[in-house]
Parts: sequence; structure tokens; C-alpha cells
Amino acid sequence: MSLKKKNIIFLSIVVTAFALLYWTGTFAEENSNKQTGFGRSPALSANGEEMAFSYYKEGESGLYTAPASGGEAKQLLPPQTVGSYARPAYSPDGKKLLYIKEWEEEEKPYNQLMIYDFETEQSEPLKGTDHYIQEAVFAPDGEHIFFIKAGSYVENYYGDGESPQDFDIYKMNLESKETKRITKFNLYSLSSLQVTDDEKYLTYSFYNEKDVIQRLNLKNKNTETISSEPQYESDTGEVSVVGSPAISPDGNTIAFSEVADTSDIGTFQYEVFTMNTNGKDVEQITNFHEHVTEPVFFPNGEELLVTVDQNFAGRQTDYEYWRISDNGNEQKQIIIKIPDQSQQEEMK
Repeated sequence: MSLKKKNIIFLSIVVTAFALLYWTGTFAEENSNKQTGFGRSPALSANGEEMAFSYYKEGESGLYTAPASGGEAKQLLPPQTVGSYARPAYSPDGKKLLYIKEWEEEEKPYNQLMIYDFETEQSEPLKGTDHYIQEAVFAPDGEHIFFIKAGSYVENYYGDGESPQDFDIYKMNLESKETKRITKFNLYSLSSLQVTDDEKYLTYSFYNEKDVIQRLNLKNKNTETISSEPQYESDTGEVSVVGSPAISPDGNTIAFSEVADTSDIGTFQYEVFTMNTNGKDVEQITNFHEHVTEPVFFPNGEELLVTVDQNFAGRQTDYEYWRISDNGNEQKQIIIKIPDQSQQEEMK
């Protein structure tokens, strides 16, 4: 990828500021104020046949599932007037779904970890409201989960509320609810949590003057930073903005979102790239000229689900879900029909 030599210092400053805003929550996952449309972070079932996602209508968020090929959506949880549902994650057997219930009170954000049972069609909290949970995933055994939790809150610089901080990774036994702290990072940001199928590694990302991807060996607790090969240079200049990394089922490939170009009005355009876990063979696999993020590998490892924001420079997001091949040669939009209220009542 060619490096644009002009305005390197300026771009670096802008990118650093953007990353700080993104990681500290100033740019929320969704701007739910009167938003209508799909949520940012869909999830795939273990067999790749179904997807779960949030959908907004006039700012109210509901939780839905739909075939991964597209079609009629099914409502799991009705829209709520305050807050939203985010970051769903399927259990290995497809019978349960983790998700985060988000809301704000008196300029303080709350994230509560919830679990939905497809058989009973009921939800219950796994942690109280005093625990700020960033995201969660199932362990391969289906009996445990890993999650990212903040250890404290800090007052925002301008005094306009509080933000969570001191993030670390925890493991919970779903039956006993026994919880064990896995890391002692106390990071200002931590996200994109994923566990390999053999439960040998946890992968995650955080911001520390630049975006960092790491994997943690759960047996010996050693960490390894995954960096792209030296000859690869981001189009942002000296500051890399690697977002939403996802690891392939075989554990050998990482997909991530990165700035690929700028628009005519100077807006960064994000595409999805792939690389080996040793940082080599970096390839751009999308070319939407928009904001492409949240890659998720299908079980076959040959396809990915990605989220495309067609209005990244606008005030309201306009997310679409696309299914693409791992080499980028094939792509197809996933068309999902959201039933209206009367249809949802008939389906119950």
C-alpha cells in the first residue's frame, strides 16, 4: 500500500485524537438518538447459519436474529426506550446468547452483562449493574464465558460525566457464577475479545498511543503482540488505526479494519485487511470506499461477515451487513427484513 507523504504529522495528530475518542467511548457504538437501522456489531452462530444483531427504530433498540444468508428477522427482545442492546455472542450449541444492555444515568454509562435462553425465550443478568462489562464471549466448552470488565470510573476531562477505565479480562463459570480474574492490565481501553477453538489463546486489542493486537496464552499467561510486517505502512502515516481484529477458526489469520484511503472531503475510508498471525502477507480484501468494520469469520474460514457504514461522515450511522470471500473476490449484501409490530405479535 502506498504511503501518502503529504501532511503526515497532521494526519498522525488527527488519527491519535480519533483513536482516543473512539476508545474512551466518546464515539459510542451507536448514536441511538433517533437512530433507525442496524447495529454495528452482529454475531454469527457457531454453524454460521444464523446471525444476531440489534436494530433501532427512532432511537429504540431491539434484539433480533435472522438467517446469515438474509431473509425475515425474528425479534428476541422488544425495543426499549432507554439504552440499547449490543455485542451479542452465541453459545457453541446455539441455545444461548450473551449480550450487553447499555444505558446512561446522570451522565454515567452502564453496561450490564445479560444472557438470553432460546428455549425459554427469557433473559437474565449475569452481573449486577455495578459491573461495567465491555463485551463477553463463550468459551468453547459452553460452560464458561470470558468477559472484559472495567475496574473503576474516571471523571471526564471537561467534567461532562464519567467514563469506565482499568479494563481487564475475567472468566466465569455459568453454573456456579464463580468468577476469576485472568489479567492485571488495568488498561484504559480493551476490546475485540475472542478465544480460539482449542481455548489455548485469547486475542484482544487495546489502545496505547497506537492500536495494539495481542494474544494471551491461557496456560502459561505469556502475551504476544501481533504486528504487521515492517514493509506494510498505513495510509494514515506513522500512526496505525487497527480496529476490530478477528481471528480465523484455524487461528492462523487475523482480519482487521484499517484506514485505506481518504475521501475527496478528507474523511478516512476504512477497509478490511487480513494478515497472518506473524504479521506477514497483509492484504486488503474490501474496496467499499466507506467505513468497513467488525469482521467476523464464518466457520469455514473462507468467508467473512462485515459491517459497512454508508454514512460514516454523517451524524447518523447507516449500517449494512455484507458477506465477502476471504480474498475479496466475492461479496454480497445480506438483506434482512425487519417485521413490523403487528407481524411480531402474530409470530409470538
